[in-house]
Amino acid sequence: MSEDDIKIELLHESQISQTDNFINFKIIIVGDSGVGKSSLLKRAVQNKFDGNYQATIGFEFLLMHFNVNDLKLKLQIWDTCGQEMYRSLVQGFYRNTSLALVVYDINQKKTYESLDIWLKDIRQHTEQELPIFIAGNKNDLERVVPFEEAKVFAVSNRTKKFTECSAKTGYNVKEIFFDAAKYLYKTYKEFRSQNKLSTPGRLKIDGDKNNALDKKKKNAVK
Repeated sequence: MSEDDIKIELLHESQISQTDNFINFKIIIVGDSGVGKSSLLKRAVQNKFDGNYQATIGFEFLLMHFNVNDLKLKLQIWDTCGQEMYRSLVQGFYRNTSLALVVYDINQKKTYESLDIWLKDIRQHTEQELPIFIAGNKNDLERVVPFEEAKVFAVSNRTKKFTECSAKTGYNVKEIFFDAAKYLYKTYKEFRSQNKLSTPGRLKIDGDKNNALDKKKKNAVK
C-alpha cells in the first residue's frame, strides 16, 4: 500500500460521537529535557505555542482522532519528562507503545548526541521492534546539527521517518502525526491481512475501541 492510497482526515471533537469505534494507538515522545516535546504536542493538537519553558515533571497525554481510509484511529500521545533522573520512569511507559517519536534540538548538539542513548533505551525495554520516528525540532533557529548528518543517522539506525520541524512556527508538526497515523494504519492492515493476529495487541491500547470522547489530559503531573 502506497502513501497515495491512504486518505487521511483529522477529526475535531465536534465530529466525534459516542457511537464511533476507534482503533487505539499509543505514541510516546521522548528526548532530552528542553528539546520541545511538550511544545510539539501542544502545537499539533491545540495549535498553541508558549515560549516560556517549563520542564515537564511526570507525564501527560493528548489525543488526536483520524479518519484513515476505512478506519477511525485514535492516537494517545504521551509527553514524557526528559531529565536523566526520571529515565527509569519513562522506561515503564514503553509498554504497549505502538510508535516512539524521539526529538532533539537542531540548535543543541548534545541533544542530538543523546539520540543513541534514547534509541538503545527504547529497544532495550520493548519486546518487539518498535517503529521509531526522529524529529529535529526548532528549525526556526540557527542550526548546529546538519540536516544530512541527522538524516544519515536516522537511516543507519533503522528508524521509520526523519524530519525537521518547529513547534514555534508550526512547520511540519502536524505532518509528523499524520505520518504516524498513516504508518500505524498500514501496519494494522498488514497484520489483519496476513492473519498474524485477530487483533494486533502490540498496536492496541487496552483493547478499548469505544472511548471516543476521552478527556485530553489524564493522570497529568505538572
